[in-house]
Amino acid sequence: MSKFVTCISIFLIILASGVICPKNGSAGEDDIQVRTKDGRYRDLGDLELMTPDGGQVSLIPYIGNKAVVVVFWVAWCPVCRSEVPRLNKFSTDSRIKLIGVNEGDTTKDIKEFIATYRVNYEVVVDPDGTVARAFHVPGMPDCVIIGRSGVIVFRGNRLPENIDDYVN
Repeated sequence: MSKFVTCISIFLIILASGVICPKNGSAGEDDIQVRTKDGRYRDLGDLELMTPDGGQVSLIPYIGNKAVVVVFWVAWCPVCRSEVPRLNKFSTDSRIKLIGVNEGDTTKDIKEFIATYRVNYEVVVDPDGTVARAFHVPGMPDCVIIGRSGVIVFRGNRLPENIDDYVN
């Protein structure tokens, strides 16, 4: 009984402090929302995710189908650089949609980073920190894993050691 209460308590804490939650208890494509810093909710699809080349990216098609790993990074960060090989490996995993969100670097610096470190996962730009604020990112680097249910299952300042624990 106490194990059950502990599990429910942890789930409620994660749900209450998490950023992603479904409307009306469902995790359908149109009803995943992000809780903003002021406590209001925005549809996840309202977040404008743009590639360095100006292409638009949406997380909505992946919620419910794959675990979504969102990694926030900046070009000057040594940890961000050192994690690229691991991120490249995970980007080929069919269970995962991996998106790197760069906050504040110039498009030129982002493209140089992608070329220099041979980044093979999708990268989007967050020039004014809107996406980072929506996800309550405390600083760089940061990693948020959204489980297939649409709920945040991991949050930390780097990738978890055993990512399989969070994507299955």
